[in-house]
Amino acid sequence: MQDLDKLFPPSFFSYTDVNPILQSSEQKIFVLLKNKQNESVYSTFDDDFSNYLAKLPTGPVKNHVMKLRNKNLIFLGIAKVKPDNVVVRPLITTEDKLAGVTLDSQQLGVDPITGSSESIDECVYAAYLCLIRAAVFIHKSEIRQNKDLHKLLSTYLYMLFLKAIGSDKLYSEKQKALVHILSIYVYYKHYLKEKHNYILTIIERDYSKFIGKEYINEFLQQLDKIQTYNSIKDFPKMLIDLKVLNESPNVMLMSLLKILRPIGFYCLIGPLDYFISLVIITKYPVEFIGAKAPTNEKIQNAVEDIISEYMDKIKYDLTTLNRIKD
Repeated sequence: MQDLDKLFPPSFFSYTDVNPILQSSEQKIFVLLKNKQNESVYSTFDDDFSNYLAKLPTGPVKNHVMKLRNKNLIFLGIAKVKPDNVVVRPLITTEDKLAGVTLDSQQLGVDPITGSSESIDECVYAAYLCLIRAAVFIHKSEIRQNKDLHKLLSTYLYMLFLKAIGSDKLYSEKQKALVHILSIYVYYKHYLKEKHNYILTIIERDYSKFIGKEYINEFLQQLDKIQTYNSIKDFPKMLIDLKVLNESPNVMLMSLLKILRPIGFYCLIGPLDYFISLVIITKYPVEFIGAKAPTNEKIQNAVEDIISEYMDKIKYDLTTLNRIKD
């Protein structure tokens, strides 16, 4: 096993208050190298992985993960302590090249002695999730400027919040419009680190036709009351301050945790590379997040199409890990 933090320091789209937790979890996953000692392990695992991949229908998962598999850049990892918030770690060089993805064998049910897997399908989808994260991080400057992508993602965030709040607590379209505006606001605050006044400009300029100019005009000034909040975790407090809800903030946070499970919840409250991977991967049958997250084929397919173009542009480091044998 190898600790490769000096070569591949954990990388994130931007800072959030949970990055240190995610970084610590990723750093606990050590790479099982592809040397003579582990030859039989990888022979079994790679055969099972390739066989499952071959059975998948043609599409983004098969296309992108097959490319990674053909480059021999899928590795198994063993964690010192089993993390409950990550299943895979991208290995990105300081030159923004992808040198591999490391699958946490404990979380994904892979025997690190034999290479056999209880859920090889989960391994394939975890590799895909990792490719999404890598593409978002490596192309972060372009992604930051992609307005269409941010509209799609903030809409999905709104859908997720609606499910967590519960339809029985929102009695009018006006309330839903305010929740939608707040979802957009916290999206730009948390994931893109935009300032309060600029977010107000974005909402008025880019979302008036989408939400309704009358709602934008009515609610925009009210956002001054919640400008001190910066995190997704503050969203329930925003709802309370603007009198949408009247309950403990922990109620909604616990609802989100139940919907997404710990791994999905950390994707939500973490940086944008984590969140985008959540939006896309929840359209597939993955157990490590579960089946309770909202799905919207039109939105998720559109996000996946955009990110797929960035995945096509990933540059790879094909030599570093394969040179390390001990």
